[in-house]
Amino acid sequence: MIGLRSTSSRYGAGTQAFHWLTVILVLAAYVLSKGDHYSLYSAAADGLRRIHETLGVLVFIVVVLRLLWGLIDDAPTKRSIPRWMAAAAKFVQFALYALLISIPATAVLGTWLEGIPVTLLGFDIAPRIAPMHRLGQLIMEIHTILGDAILWTAGAHAVAALFHHFYLRDEVFQSMIPGG
Repeated sequence: MIGLRSTSSRYGAGTQAFHWLTVILVLAAYVLSKGDHYSLYSAAADGLRRIHETLGVLVFIVVVLRLLWGLIDDAPTKRSIPRWMAAAAKFVQFALYALLISIPATAVLGTWLEGIPVTLLGFDIAPRIAPMHRLGQLIMEIHTILGDAILWTAGAHAVAALFHHFYLRDEVFQSMIPGG
């Protein structure tokens, strides 16, 4: 049975839970975001928007908790890999965290700049800044681009994990799979 904390060879249940919960939340938020920006803010889409925005806030919370968890839980020992692979892995990890923080941040900022409250399942959070419609639209466009970028980046991350598993036949992929 896997422990809560990571070992020298695999990630613990805590890190795995944060990882896979983030995957599920990001995919669900992305699926619920389909459609143009204005139809998402129609009365007919109110329920989907609330779920989408709640998922986005949950992504942000889970990422912050994951970063805090990383302060007390060391990653497994780094395996000997070519320098370019190590650099690529660090770059993708940095990009994923940057996207996981900037996507919810741009959503809140863009929404508020358009004078619209952030709508969660149980309540709304009114804009905390003066409306600036054009800037809000621009930031929401950036939010959409970042949303697409995280799928490409996460896809590259997943392909790399599969490359490690099927081609390099090392334990990188297995170290993040629950129960293994």
